[in-house]
Amino acid sequence: LVRYGLDVCAVWCGQGRGDTCAATLVTDLAAGTGLAAVRTRDGLEQAGELPPWLGDTAFHLSHRSALVRKDPAHYRPLFPEVPDD
Repeated sequence: LVRYGLDVCAVWCGQGRGDTCAATLVTDLAAGTGLAAVRTRDGLEQAGELPPWLGDTAFHLSHRSALVRKDPAHYRPLFPEVPDD
């Protein structure tokens, strides 16, 4: 989850917004696990430690559909091909 959080922070900052989370994620990971470095996605994949649903087309379609139902005005333009059921 820390890898994902840092990736989200990178996208957020890449859009010109300020970061308030990345340092906390890294600090908390070190405090909770003793890990000094956050692995890359490739490193996590090689270790077999990515979640099993990652890349599962049906899973991701289901979640996109739920987002479209939650806020069609916002999510329909992002996922125009996704059913809302």
